[in-house]
Amino acid sequence: MLQSLLSSLHFRTSFSFRRAHTRRLLRSFCVCSVRRGSEGGEGGGKARWEENNTTSSRRQPRLAVFPPGGRHLQKQDEMAEETLRHVKKRKKGQTYVNNIANFYLQVIGAGSRDTCPSLFVFSDTKRYLFNCGEGTQRIMMEHKVKVSRMEDIFLTRLSWNNVGGLGGMTLTLQSIGVPEVRVYGPPNAEDFYQALKDFTYFPKIKVDVKPYQLSPMTDDVMTVWQVPIRAPGTSSEGGLNLRAGSRSPDHDLSPKVTSSPSQSPVVRRNSSGVSDIDSESDDSSRSTSPRNSPKAKRRKTSQRDESLVISYICKLKPRKGRFLSEKALMDGIKPGVWVSELKKGNQATLPDGRIINPEDYIEPDTPGPVFIVVECPAENFIVPVTTNSQIAKYQEDGDEERPAIVVHFTPAGVVKNTQYQEWIRRFGPDTEHLFLNEDTQTTSHKGTASLQACLHTIQPTVFPLLADNAIKPDSLPPLPPKHVRGECLLTYWLFHRDHSLQWDRSSIPLLDNEEAVKGAFALPGFEDSLREMKETISARVADDTTVSQSYPEVVFFGTGSSIPSKRRNVTGILVHLSETESLLLDGGEGTFGQMYRHYGDKVDRVLANIKCVFISHIHADHHLGLMRIFQERRRALQTLGEPQQPVFLIAPLPFMSWINHYRLNCENIGIDNKDFIVLLCKDLSVFSNEEQSQELNSLKKSLGFTQLQVVPVLHVSRSYGLVVTHKDDWKLVYSGDSMPCDALILAGKDATLLIHEATFDDELHQEAKRKRHSTISQAVDVGLQMNASFNLLTHFSQRYPKIPLMDHGGEKVGIAFDHMKVRLGDLKLLPHLSSPLQALFQEDLEEMKEKQKRHKRNRLGGLIE
Repeated sequence: MLQSLLSSLHFRTSFSFRRAHTRRLLRSFCVCSVRRGSEGGEGGGKARWEENNTTSSRRQPRLAVFPPGGRHLQKQDEMAEETLRHVKKRKKGQTYVNNIANFYLQVIGAGSRDTCPSLFVFSDTKRYLFNCGEGTQRIMMEHKVKVSRMEDIFLTRLSWNNVGGLGGMTLTLQSIGVPEVRVYGPPNAEDFYQALKDFTYFPKIKVDVKPYQLSPMTDDVMTVWQVPIRAPGTSSEGGLNLRAGSRSPDHDLSPKVTSSPSQSPVVRRNSSGVSDIDSESDDSSRSTSPRNSPKAKRRKTSQRDESLVISYICKLKPRKGRFLSEKALMDGIKPGVWVSELKKGNQATLPDGRIINPEDYIEPDTPGPVFIVVECPAENFIVPVTTNSQIAKYQEDGDEERPAIVVHFTPAGVVKNTQYQEWIRRFGPDTEHLFLNEDTQTTSHKGTASLQACLHTIQPTVFPLLADNAIKPDSLPPLPPKHVRGECLLTYWLFHRDHSLQWDRSSIPLLDNEEAVKGAFALPGFEDSLREMKETISARVADDTTVSQSYPEVVFFGTGSSIPSKRRNVTGILVHLSETESLLLDGGEGTFGQMYRHYGDKVDRVLANIKCVFISHIHADHHLGLMRIFQERRRALQTLGEPQQPVFLIAPLPFMSWINHYRLNCENIGIDNKDFIVLLCKDLSVFSNEEQSQELNSLKKSLGFTQLQVVPVLHVSRSYGLVVTHKDDWKLVYSGDSMPCDALILAGKDATLLIHEATFDDELHQEAKRKRHSTISQAVDVGLQMNASFNLLTHFSQRYPKIPLMDHGGEKVGIAFDHMKVRLGDLKLLPHLSSPLQALFQEDLEEMKEKQKRHKRNRLGGLIE
């Protein structure tokens, strides 16, 4: 009886244990699935770019905890783990005082026309950044510069060249788990961040803006003194208003509009459970958050102050001397607790009673060198900078030690000024001087140029070679001794385990397109598929007697979504309508840089020809590059000697509020009422009852449009697509960001060319639905329903850094690449490029397919093989 009772009890206990174990497994699986859903968002990968600086062999595939995609998803997890270890050590009170083995300065942006100057500062325990203009994060991503411990950013001046990449960089730090970033600089830097919150969400990182102050910033690595310098004169005031004659009361773009209900987000859910407020990732939203909306919190504004620049005097902490282990062993001192006492600077008593002093077995500490960062943006700053008493202490007549290096964020014209040159000489003959300005001969995006060279071998007309924009060495005059021009990844060591105070050029990227092309032809099947493609196209062209039109010509400067990657920048599309007119469809961060790399010295004429800009919605990856486009266009017209011609700007209201706020409170970007004729998207909507305005009729007439329609689409609030019909009998449709949208299909019926977003592959259709984007199959289906003559897919997730994973879409579907240039006559060639493209990216496609299989197997609980 007792034995049967024990057996029964054992069975029930064992069964209960197995059942509990099964529940734990199920819960673990569900948690992993939720993590995959949250980590797979489009905005969550800002810092998925991190990789070790050393070249490593091909990684073994990890367990399927990520959706199918590129290597950057795994790298984000590795970076987050490194950041977490760093934060935990800091919370435990583990510091690294006097333990600096390596410390160097590294140029990120050298200051060429396509890059903004920026300086990365590396130590074993912390990272720093001086200025963060447009494209900074993309350069760091491409060259695997580690930002996982970067918590301090220093701004020398609040100009777009210095802050244009701050929003994206902050999202990068947030996505890898950095808990706080401190931004030092002008007082209105805080106002800049407040303005960013209208379309960028920072829920998991604390942004602490620290205006310049007399007390220095000090940490375990260095002490930084901020030196405010003012130029004579005051900044002008005034906002950017819309053209007279507009009828909507929303057209008042004074700062009070930022608090209007029209800018507050409204969250609605339809029957399918899709919300109108989109988050391109759960932790890196590009949309307005209710918590950060202007309605929820009144924005503090500061008066624009363009007379202020801030220099930084940085002194490293001393490096602790090395323990002389060989001498200790010769004196009979074996390893033990007394060694640690010596390293702490204390006397130690040996077991034999001897008392030893630290100075006998520890090398003297190495004093920390000084480096100075200075910006002199214009000639009216020369006198205040060169006569500053705090910096003068580090010159020949001063009582402080001479700096090892001075970094100049100063235009070439100012550097050549005799007073500025005399000021440089006062630092003495041993101080190095690094200049970050337009007089440079460097290449920042080697990967982009190499890929374009490979694509050029497939179809030269569709993939033209990029312009060689590097200034030839012989065209620049030689510099005096100790004067060095900035180059991308040029490094100056202040501390090194083996040496100090020396330049290192080993990381500077060098273009070698021929080697890249040789590598492509060495891939299995590439040459054969290329030959077959050319034979097929030759046969088709011989049978086709249609005369190809020169216009429209569509050039893609960005075909990725959310964040820039090594191969794909964020959205930017230029449509050449004629020899003298063009239309720009969106312009994410870095669009001008892409444009300059594409056209080279011809870029001024291209900018001057832009007559209309369309902004589909307020997400940062669609408009943060426009500020520089507007600045460069104004500069181009001046260079060409042409009068300032206004641009038709079709935009949602929040964009106008953002640009007006930046101009009022941050920087006079050189644009005013003469630069824009603003047409709000809602007034041009196909559902609007507004009569066609005189400005719209003028736009249609000047660009040759017989019809122009702005179509509300299914993405975030105030998202729009564009449909234009030209007098030359072609029709172009641009979807912007959208789920499949019936209104767009109806308005774009029988389009000649549809440019449609295809963010996700078909396996991630639920993710696409949640974030209100389209999958590849959905985008193809939209083209079929629209009866479009051709459907060109773009806006791919950065999971697919080179090519998206898709089946053959048919004869009417093509894939867009950065720097692709297509005319209507070229569209029929694009489907035939599929075979050589697959051979070129075969390794990436196989990796994505394998990850997709693992993801599907994980999602179904291992029920399939």
